[in-house]
Amino acid sequence: MIKTLFPMFCTLLFFTFATNAEELLIAGDDNAKPKNWLDLRGEPKGIHIELLDEISRKTGIEFTYSMAPWARVFALSKNGNAAIIGFSKTTEREKLWHYSDPLYFDELVFVSRKDDMFEFSGLGSIRGLTIGIKRGASYGDDFEQAVRTGLIKVVETTDRANQLRMLDAGRVDLVLLSPGRIALETIIKENSWLQAHRDGFAIISPPYKLDPNYIGIPKSMGKEHLLEPINEAIRQIKANGTYERIVQKVTDKIIEELRGARP
Repeated sequence: MIKTLFPMFCTLLFFTFATNAEELLIAGDDNAKPKNWLDLRGEPKGIHIELLDEISRKTGIEFTYSMAPWARVFALSKNGNAAIIGFSKTTEREKLWHYSDPLYFDELVFVSRKDDMFEFSGLGSIRGLTIGIKRGASYGDDFEQAVRTGLIKVVETTDRANQLRMLDAGRVDLVLLSPGRIALETIIKENSWLQAHRDGFAIISPPYKLDPNYIGIPKSMGKEHLLEPINEAIRQIKANGTYERIVQKVTDKIIEELRGARP
């Protein structure tokens, strides 16, 4: 029993001494349900926030938050002033950020008009189409390569409701959303025109990808030593069922609220 407990005791000691009194400012999108958002009182909420609360309890790291539109928090982190959550990995970004283990997985889906559905079978199946995407977001090296080579075209805006209006009007062919149906239902809920026309939209099957979301720590912050305890805490949370419990709880609550808000 002593031999069994000793490694665990050493791990706890490592967390305590390595992260004692450490603080890490986290930049996050203020409107990215179910991952992270600001509630009506201005408090950060979401799957990422609850997972970080668990990581804080296990490591002693104190997380504080700066929540704002994505372009602003991305710039804040790129300038070395904050770590960032809801962060995809690309070769270019790896030059500036240290990455944690995956914290959460987004379901990325294409939304089409219901009268223009098809089966997605890779980026080649959308050759020549124009895709509405979120300004400042990255969807991986393969997507960026498809844009660079002209396989697909993109329209970047921060107004996702307007992108669905553009889709309805034929100004874009698809809109790329995450995470899945929650993203679509959330956008529709917040726009009266979309509520009246919700039956005109459909999610293409299968999903484009399951996109891992990371904690990105700017290399210029000098906080890379926090990654080892953070990653160990992530592994423990996923192994003991805490991850699944948090994801299911937050997701179920949001879907219940969205369904209750339907006209």
